[in-house]
Amino acid sequence: MAPSKPQEDNRPQQAVRVADFLEKHPASTLKEIDAACDTGCISKVLSDMKRTDLYGMGYGLASDWRQVPCAGGTHVRKVRTYTLLHRPRAQPDLFTTA
Repeated sequence: MAPSKPQEDNRPQQAVRVADFLEKHPASTLKEIDAACDTGCISKVLSDMKRTDLYGMGYGLASDWRQVPCAGGTHVRKVRTYTLLHRPRAQPDLFTTA
């Protein structure tokens, strides 16, 4: 079986996939999110998700740290985790056509 290619979609669609994953799996690492959501570059998606000036964005994300054993369990390293706080809110239509 050939390895799967990244899905051809835009950043808002990728953000929705990441948000759906983070709703079900809070405090996930970049590797966990990337493996599940297939976004291409997960760090760019997460940074764009926080931006309110991009259409379809404005997600609330919290970041924290998790300790992960490494070197056969002899050492511990910190890994950044992400949790979804809220999705973008729909803005009211200020200029209604009557």
